[in-house]
Amino acid sequence: MNFRLFFSFVLFIVVGVFAASPTTVIGVVLEAESDLPVKDVAITYQSGKRIGETDSRGRFELTVDSKNASLVFKKEGFDSVFVDLQDYADLMDMVITLSTNVTNLGSSTIIGDGEPVKWEVERTVKLEKLEDAAGMRFDLTEHLSQMPGISGQKDFSSALYYEGSRASDVAYHLGRLRIPNMRHLDVGFPGNLSIVNPHTLSGIEVHDHYGQGPLGQGLATSIQYIPEQTSGEWGLRGSAGLTLQEVVLDAPFFIWDSFRFAFRRLDGEMLKNLGEKFFTEFRKRDDDCSGDCKVKSSDPFDLTAFDVYAQLNGSDSLGNKTWALRALYSSDEYKISQDTSSTYGAINSIDIIEGSQKYLVLGAEYASKFGASFHAGLVRESLSDTLRDTTGFRSGKLSDESARTFIDGYSQTHTTLSAGADKRFNADIFGADLRGAVLYEHHMVERSFPVPGGEESSDYQTGVLSGAVTLDWKDNYSEHMLSVGAVADAADHKALPTASFDMERNLSKTDSAYWRLFGNAAYRADWKHYFDNGDLTGRLESGTSLKFGFGYRSKYLVAQLSGFGRFYFDPLLPLPKAFANYNDVTPVDYAWVSGASGSLEWKTSHHFSLAMNASSVYGEYELKGGKSLPWEANSRLDVVTHLRYYPRKDSIVSVILTHHAAWHRPLYYYAIKPATNDKNGTRELKDYHEFADLYRTDLRVNLDLTKTKGFFRNARFYLELDNIFSKLDVAALKFLGSENARERSWVARDNDKNTANGYDLVPFIAKGMGLYFQFGVEVQLGL
Repeated sequence: MNFRLFFSFVLFIVVGVFAASPTTVIGVVLEAESDLPVKDVAITYQSGKRIGETDSRGRFELTVDSKNASLVFKKEGFDSVFVDLQDYADLMDMVITLSTNVTNLGSSTIIGDGEPVKWEVERTVKLEKLEDAAGMRFDLTEHLSQMPGISGQKDFSSALYYEGSRASDVAYHLGRLRIPNMRHLDVGFPGNLSIVNPHTLSGIEVHDHYGQGPLGQGLATSIQYIPEQTSGEWGLRGSAGLTLQEVVLDAPFFIWDSFRFAFRRLDGEMLKNLGEKFFTEFRKRDDDCSGDCKVKSSDPFDLTAFDVYAQLNGSDSLGNKTWALRALYSSDEYKISQDTSSTYGAINSIDIIEGSQKYLVLGAEYASKFGASFHAGLVRESLSDTLRDTTGFRSGKLSDESARTFIDGYSQTHTTLSAGADKRFNADIFGADLRGAVLYEHHMVERSFPVPGGEESSDYQTGVLSGAVTLDWKDNYSEHMLSVGAVADAADHKALPTASFDMERNLSKTDSAYWRLFGNAAYRADWKHYFDNGDLTGRLESGTSLKFGFGYRSKYLVAQLSGFGRFYFDPLLPLPKAFANYNDVTPVDYAWVSGASGSLEWKTSHHFSLAMNASSVYGEYELKGGKSLPWEANSRLDVVTHLRYYPRKDSIVSVILTHHAAWHRPLYYYAIKPATNDKNGTRELKDYHEFADLYRTDLRVNLDLTKTKGFFRNARFYLELDNIFSKLDVAALKFLGSENARERSWVARDNDKNTANGYDLVPFIAKGMGLYFQFGVEVQLGL
């Protein structure tokens, strides 16, 4: 009730502020060729008197002297536009287009007497562009899922696949610093979100070859989050929703150019409400009471989650480009219980999952005007989990009866110290630009786990050195990059080569509408830790990849289609949450995967925006002896579609419809041989011969209110309905939505009731997320 009163009060105040300042002219300024919004456009009377400018979304809201006034819209790099307001029937719905004041010669742009600008491949995707279709800015996964090459995500998980790769093959970078794939409450819980805050970013880059982006790209790709370099101006952004509260503060800071602070927290009570609906199972019977029956609450959730981000950035007095200092810290604590009692008046709770995850990221970057850049950082990942079954599956005599439900537990800390440098050389090698990069990472891993009679710990550390040299051939209509390098493991005394070749070619002599070809081939290597006979160790893993495709780009339509394949010579299986220290006896020989992916972006002049990303993947782990296991990222079809509709051209109200379908993803189980006092246990990965499907349709409505002056600069009220067709019990329409049964945790299966001779650890399949709604407000203040 208190939250409703608070929300109503905020709504009343914000709407009152906007209503108290009459606005007679509202509209948006767009670039003529791309229809993208143009910010910081100065708006004046013909006399030259300034009356305002467009905001970061190209919008303006002004009060003018007369409906017959003449206005001038001008910005450096664009032709000025003179507007007579009497020519517009609706001054609340104006669309102004600006054209660049340059001469466009195919793909070369010449300004005055300047030199031709070579054709650039678009690699950085701005958050504003991703939001243009999805409209959901809280969770980065909502944005990443629509980017070309992304071939699906495991439901309520950080596991993201790229062109058929495993989730562990995808690397993530904050700036140039490699970080783990960090996600709040990463235990298959609905409502979790990425720890990296999208409101602190300017864009996202995806690099699937060594010619671009940072080193340490994993065995598939690097997803690089580009933090925004703030300008030293005061600013405050806040949001309050049912599950998430957030504040972002920008300010000048002493001798530093700019300071940014961001804090987010997930509301424990609302997460509890979410979990009680979609995470635990309701087991109470109806025949043990009559009349008004009250269910005794088992209080199954104890959840806390928050993250803090701080950044100092600017330029130095020597005229060098940029520098930045960044810090990110997050903490999650969770305990999830299952009430195994079936009667209304009784409770028998078992903590099926209890654990914590903490991340600390400290990074520094410096880029000079001479083409050199340096970075260094510390990344610390601390994880712990305890898993229990809902039944006392362990047989034999035990001193503690509660141990019968115990599956496994662990505590792990992985600390990485890294330093790297990149340099663009003023050299011409066979007509190509030359650049090089080097990176050193020092890994320190510690893990403790229970063993018969107590607890044992293992630790390992090593240094990993990698480097690459790239030749870049670029002209007006194409770019070819060849990169060669190596990765060396100091503790293992082994090294592997790395190499990639990437090609992008424009098939027409224009950049307004054209077909293009693209493709790359790569030999990759990356360091991973694992257990060998109960001891923590690590080694280099390698694989190859090949991709080829074609695309089309025009003013309103961008599309591409590609095929890809991967081969792994001696793949390591991902470490499971349970029994990671057991010997993995799965007889994996090699692995292969192939598939196809396509993406589509389409928009009208301003009312509609559509983004679609689809993929189909099939691969196998080939086992010794002629058998095989399905590949982790297999999916007959994974498609994400965002459709956004603006009822008004000034985008005050927008409606976003999102549909996600993932069909036929494989499930696995483990055959466990328990450890004894003198022998380590074993685990073997096997095919569960069942599959998980996901069908979900979400609806979101945004109300955006914008001002150029005053305390409130802009505000967004949003209402979101998730999985709106979850109860649609029609087989032919199942693709619209369902309860989406999913893997929630692990349970034991022991047919002979004797765990001493082995048992199976199988996925616990539970109901997924049903219909759920949430609402909130985002406000940006001008200080």
